[in-house]
Amino acid sequence: MVWFTAMSMDGKLAAAGDSLAFLDSIRDQELEASDFPRFLDSVDAVVVAAGTLRWLVREGHGWPHADKPTWVVTHDAQLVEAVRTPGAKLNRFEGDLSVLRATLVARGFRRVWCCGGGTLAGQLLALDGIDEVVVTIAPEVVGPGPGLFGEHLTARAAFDLVECRVFAANAVRVTWRRRRAQERA
Repeated sequence: MVWFTAMSMDGKLAAAGDSLAFLDSIRDQELEASDFPRFLDSVDAVVVAAGTLRWLVREGHGWPHADKPTWVVTHDAQLVEAVRTPGAKLNRFEGDLSVLRATLVARGFRRVWCCGGGTLAGQLLALDGIDEVVVTIAPEVVGPGPGLFGEHLTARAAFDLVECRVFAANAVRVTWRRRRAQERA
């Protein structure tokens, strides 16, 4: 599973009040306009947390990746039905995330995007479920807010740097690949 996201310089996915205004600090984003569609083409399924989906709906985006089979991790039985995106292949999941991982593998999905949020990414990391992290670091400090892997991460994990490059005019894109225990020996 790949955790593809953006964060502030201080490691926050959003500022207070779930604001993503810090992303506006990335200049010349149109220079990288083809980057995200290429990433989307590389994944065959999506896992998204309820809070991220609620934010998208609240901001008027609906579910923008309707062409991808998607699992919404939520206890809210009405959330999936509340998304009015035509053709969306949304599945609600609640419970043990290791069961979700096994389901995705059994269905033949090879590259799954953890679409957010940080707490979900942290839980998947604790289950050894994050293979790659691709993060765009915006040139702004936001202070309090949700962190890259949530606030209560209990896992340790080692990653190898795969790529670090300038993104747009003033941000950085970093890609790390998971180094498993047997690879460290």
